[in-house]
Amino acid sequence: MTASEIQMVSESIALHPPVVIFTLCIFMYIRGKMLEKKSPRRVLSE
Repeated sequence: MTASEIQMVSESIALHPPVVIFTLCIFMYIRGKMLEKKSPRRVLSE
């Protein structure tokens, strides 16, 4: 990427922080669900 493209992307992100935060939340939720499926569940016995 050229410097002008990087600047354009960073300005776009700066103009729309709620959209960026919402997108990050969605990705973190999906990542958490994927990690939850991969890791074996611990069953607590009483």
